[in-house]
Amino acid sequence: MTDQPDQTAPVDDGEGVAKPKRKAGFFTRLFGKALTGNELDVAIAPFLDAAGVDRARELAEVFKSCEGIEVRPLRDPPLLNPDVDRDEMLPSACAQAMGWVSSTKADVVIWGDIPQPGTTFFIHFASPPPTDKDAAGTISPFQALNLPVGFDVEEIGGLLLASALAAMTLTAPGKVQTCQTLIASTLERAAQDITRIPSDFTTRELASVHAAFANALSTFAHLFPGGEVYHRAADAYQESLQGTVRSENPVNWAYLQRNLGAALQALSERSDHVETLNKAAEAYEQALEVFSKELTPFPWATTQNRLGEILYRLDIKSGKTDGLKKSLRLYQSALKVLSLQSTPLLWSDTLNNLGQAAQILGRQIDNVEVTERAVDACQQALKARTREAHPALWAATQNNMGSALFLLGRMTGDEANYVQALEAFMGARAVYESMGLNRMVKLTDKNIQHAQARLPEKVSRPQANDPSMWWLAEDDDVVDPEQD
Repeated sequence: MTDQPDQTAPVDDGEGVAKPKRKAGFFTRLFGKALTGNELDVAIAPFLDAAGVDRARELAEVFKSCEGIEVRPLRDPPLLNPDVDRDEMLPSACAQAMGWVSSTKADVVIWGDIPQPGTTFFIHFASPPPTDKDAAGTISPFQALNLPVGFDVEEIGGLLLASALAAMTLTAPGKVQTCQTLIASTLERAAQDITRIPSDFTTRELASVHAAFANALSTFAHLFPGGEVYHRAADAYQESLQGTVRSENPVNWAYLQRNLGAALQALSERSDHVETLNKAAEAYEQALEVFSKELTPFPWATTQNRLGEILYRLDIKSGKTDGLKKSLRLYQSALKVLSLQSTPLLWSDTLNNLGQAAQILGRQIDNVEVTERAVDACQQALKARTREAHPALWAATQNNMGSALFLLGRMTGDEANYVQALEAFMGARAVYESMGLNRMVKLTDKNIQHAQARLPEKVSRPQANDPSMWWLAEDDDVVDPEQD
């Protein structure tokens, strides 16, 4: 085997004249590392300043020393430049950036511009859309992270890194693991960067920084115990909203409200504070003043579902029905966009929520038709929540359906409803037992006992003071493990 030529050794140009071979460029050197296939692929588009100089390398430097990240340049013309009206071109530029995501197969495409006076990067992120996932911290395509041109990588580069990681929609296990190894140190770094933002940043630019930090916190908060990370995310969203003018960029403002609501909702699940639930509901309602079925169908639908969940929980605590009725309307609205074909998991999640709310309302107003709607919603949800693909979700819906059937049996006196309820509970129990979920097995056993007690061959009944009977006063009612 012949030796490989020295990268810088002179080479003959064919005319007898030796010319130095060009040294490998910045991006080529970055790609010189051995790849494993689990690297996070970051593509960076050109960022032209007023003089026509591409400043993309400054952004690429942030990722240079990050183990597990590969960065590459895009050679396409920039989507935005100092010669165009930014606000007018932004919607079409966002759409074209998604085209880059498809053509490059990158995990995230970083693009944007350096508008006049040429001192600040306006950085946008494009990545494969989460078509069947309603994640916290969803980044609006119109939202830009502002960083000063010539920024110190060590001082505020962590904000760019955290934003890039948060923007990615990863499914390959190896890439997910690579991302997770970077999260804790990156968030720590970004938290320090927030304190070093230049003092001459405008209110709008500061708002963009707080929004980016909040999105990163909210995206990864589920990986950390307790609610502290969600609490910090909520604070950062509120900081951002203080500097964001709704009329200037209503969709961006609505995303911030939606994300604030999601952080508060997650926090309420850990603290169970009614005030936090109310604040989450308020944020979702603000977002829905901007989101619409026609212009922003996906965030409109998922925010409808989320608000329905909050109102359901609030009315369970209060025992009232107004919130339950509104939650049912919200779920039904969401189902005008979500479908079994395009978003099967979100569609089935919404139907499962509808089934829960309809069951409670049906009992409170003693209405057979509403209770039958609960059973039907659960049956529909099971088309996507199959036992084979999603056993835990299947079991939860089986339990909800069993509860509705049990209630329907008590309303109508039809013994067949108790038989079907028992079958649903038994199926849920089998899955919980196979998964080693002992607490769920015990709760479902209570439901089985209640159903059996209604059938002729069973005469034993649980005691009226059984603590598992979470929302009904009678001794023959069932427990819903999701709400226990």
